[in-house]
Amino acid sequence: MKKYQWMKWLFITLSPLAIGVLAIAPSRAKYPDKPINFIMPWPAGGGTDISCRPLVSAASRILGQPIAMEYHPGGSTAVGMGILKVKKPDGYTIGMTSVSSLLNQHTRKVPYDLLKDFTPIMQYAEYTYGLVVMGDSPWKTLKEFLDYAKANPGKIRYSSTGPGDPQSLVMTSLGKRLQIQWTHIPFEGGPPALAALLGGHVEAYSTTMHVKPHVLAGKIRLLSTYGEKRIPSFSNVPTLQELGYPIVAPSFMVLLGPKGLSAEVVEAVHQAFRKAMEDPEFIKGCDAVDHGAIYKNPQDTAKFLVYMNEEIIGLVRELKPQKK
Repeated sequence: MKKYQWMKWLFITLSPLAIGVLAIAPSRAKYPDKPINFIMPWPAGGGTDISCRPLVSAASRILGQPIAMEYHPGGSTAVGMGILKVKKPDGYTIGMTSVSSLLNQHTRKVPYDLLKDFTPIMQYAEYTYGLVVMGDSPWKTLKEFLDYAKANPGKIRYSSTGPGDPQSLVMTSLGKRLQIQWTHIPFEGGPPALAALLGGHVEAYSTTMHVKPHVLAGKIRLLSTYGEKRIPSFSNVPTLQELGYPIVAPSFMVLLGPKGLSAEVVEAVHQAFRKAMEDPEFIKGCDAVDHGAIYKNPQDTAKFLVYMNEEIIGLVRELKPQKK
């Protein structure tokens, strides 16, 4: 009898413990099992947003969870990157950034280090850039524009998407090479920088190709592009290299998350966004603003960022811009 009493006592004592263990024992839910936030460090409606938004939408369908776009423009991506850096590395906050983030950290004080504070996920595209003026301006060619700027120190004002963007770096380089004095008017993104040109507040805009519809309509004129090759949409417009200026603007758009993302999360996000690059709406978005769709996996993206960092250090050292 005592034997059975002892067994009964043991069962009563251990049962709650066993139930507790069973309650916490189920295998972890497969990622993702709730909505994801996506940090966009450029304004809504700009060129970066036009191609990225359909990519995010397609990836959301593939992952089976909503992905909410959070817009945090400012400081040529510095604001958004500062926010993403401190998010919990659980895969429920990810984002994108561009080459401006690297330029920023070598030309001004920012609250992050792109190579140390984030987890690279993949590259999905690159920008194309160019210099535009109003369609009714007197400058039909880049030479005419540069000749005027050199002969009239301080009279040319140009807008860009910020002090740490590749477009302003190109103008700094041109100004230094040709000893031109012009004034840089930075904005927090493409729409206000374009509005400054259209409103007559600046004479030129050093830009990505989110201005494409205005160029096609003849409202603004594209004088030159900053890539290694001509843009197919504007095959009649020469590159800076063709015109005798050995300048190519650095470019990339990458996905990343806070430092410490697990390999499982990185792979899930990477595979979903890689598949999303095949979505017709993403392809259409890239075509609309002449973004080149370029894929790199997480490992290659990490190596590419290290390479680009060294390239930008060299460019910045050559131009020697003063830190603010």
